[in-house]
Amino acid sequence: MKTPLYREALAHSWKMAREHKILWVFGLFSVFLGQMGILDLLSKVGMSAAGRPIHLVMYERLVFFKELALGTAQLNLPIDGWIWFASLLVVMLGFGLLLVFVSVVSQGALIKATATLVKHKKLPNAGEEWHVGVKHFWRMFFINLFKKIAYCLLALPVGYLAFKLLLNNGVGLSLLFLLIFVLASLVGLVVSFLTIYAAGYVVVEEYKFWEAWRAAWKLFINHWLVSVEVGIIILLMNIVLVVVVLFGMMVFFLPTLASWAIVNMTGSISLWLAGLMVGVGLNALFIILVASIFSVFVISTWTYLFMSMHHVGIKSRIMHYLGK
Repeated sequence: MKTPLYREALAHSWKMAREHKILWVFGLFSVFLGQMGILDLLSKVGMSAAGRPIHLVMYERLVFFKELALGTAQLNLPIDGWIWFASLLVVMLGFGLLLVFVSVVSQGALIKATATLVKHKKLPNAGEEWHVGVKHFWRMFFINLFKKIAYCLLALPVGYLAFKLLLNNGVGLSLLFLLIFVLASLVGLVVSFLTIYAAGYVVVEEYKFWEAWRAAWKLFINHWLVSVEVGIIILLMNIVLVVVVLFGMMVFFLPTLASWAIVNMTGSISLWLAGLMVGVGLNALFIILVASIFSVFVISTWTYLFMSMHHVGIKSRIMHYLGK
């Protein structure tokens, strides 16, 4: 096995994200699937532990759609109005399905782009990578669907116990909550790493769906400590990213603050609105840009390390320091 090459993987991924700007488009759409690694898990289980259990969130959405359906049924529209309304629903559904399709394809395209750069040392071709993503759409779609369902199922008991704790804060219930939270987090970590490796086997190695899951399990068993180490590194980088984003938002809101100062002197509300729109617009563009680049970086890092694990093997950083 190779000695740990985390720095090499991070440097390679950052260079790829920085130099191949066409991949930012893929990165933007892949954001909608959630980040590869620990963060997506923490967002689901952590939300449930914080008192927003997933079953209540689902119930609230069901109530919302029920009320929406009842309100729609009470509309007194002419025939052409109902046709227009139905057409609007079809268009909205079509946009939703299109977003899912483009997001899944973009994730596959980024995995393939990284593999192309690592294996052949040539610049990734966005058109070719897109077609590869389209080719593997269904397998990648079901991999992501499995991950989402698994996270929701793991969040259910955590959210239920968190809700019970709000009503009755007993010692026994607190210990049970802690146990279930730890177990759900551990199982979720395994699911997270398995989905990353299964996606790699599907796109890079052309494995069939179930064959990819079996290979992913073997790879995880041999590299479970490496997986955890890389997951923690990327999680720490997410924290750094949050700090950068907050600082950037402060900077890009300067036009709004400047317009507010001018409004206090001149009383021009239109100037304040213009400054507000500029500040909001700049922040929106900044967040989109950062999210796109970081998505490319994360997917590239995991793909780079997956290929190293699969072909050569990587020794854990901890085991390396211990001399084992």
